[in-house]
Amino acid sequence: MASIGLVLSGGFAKGAYQIGVLKALSEFVKHDSVMYISSSSVGSLNAYAYSTNKLKNAEDMWRDMNLNGMSSFLKMFARTPYVFDSVDALVDGNDVMKNNLYVTCLNVTNMTKIKLNYINLREVEPHKIKEYLKASVSLPIFSKSLKISNGKYFDGALIDNIPIFPLMKYHLDYIIVVHFDNDTYTFENEYFDNKLIKINFLDDKIIKNTLSFDKMSISNMLNSGYEQSKMMFEIIFRKGTDDLDYIYEKISFFNMLTKGQKLRITGDVVMNNINKFLKKFVYE
Repeated sequence: MASIGLVLSGGFAKGAYQIGVLKALSEFVKHDSVMYISSSSVGSLNAYAYSTNKLKNAEDMWRDMNLNGMSSFLKMFARTPYVFDSVDALVDGNDVMKNNLYVTCLNVTNMTKIKLNYINLREVEPHKIKEYLKASVSLPIFSKSLKISNGKYFDGALIDNIPIFPLMKYHLDYIIVVHFDNDTYTFENEYFDNKLIKINFLDDKIIKNTLSFDKMSISNMLNSGYEQSKMMFEIIFRKGTDDLDYIYEKISFFNMLTKGQKLRITGDVVMNNINKFLKKFVYE
């Protein structure tokens, strides 16, 4: 059985795409084949729903959202972190996570030594899972840092929004990466990149679709995520999920179709972004 990783990026409302992708993925990949998941921001909530077999719950939550336009979104977040209610509704003390699940949190306990923490929720005390999920969606603009034990945390997507880094230490056969950057990347190096099934939803209305949680927009993104990823999975997994030679061949084919890829050295990206963050918000 192939050993598979999954990475879910942040993207506010565009996280609806990911629910569609995860629904399609469930039709092709056995749940226990996904050994490790890494996620940022709203991707963490989707990842948790997938890991605890609550995709239907998550889909219902997404479809019930109806914040019409950016102004409604901003007013709601200014009053209270809207997604905190989603965390409370999604997480139950009886949930069982079937996968190792990393969430990306910015540790601001010491403002002179801000750190990026990738926290494996399977390794924390059960009653703290909800708090780390809330921290993973806590933007400084809209909420205070979350206090957990002796630490203070924010959304780590500010620094690493495509958190492949935690999975690089594991010997995974391939990793499915779902993100929303309008840039296309070669991650780390050609060898590593050819083990990544990249599902990217390019967008010419980035701000509008990111911040608009109206029912029609959410439904369209969810359905599009399902349809686009299913077509891709039908090609890549035509011979099953364990035929690695065939899968790598198809990954290489899809990579060649993408023009003008930028090289993204994962570790350097993280550290450079941390330094930029410190310079802008702390030292200046």
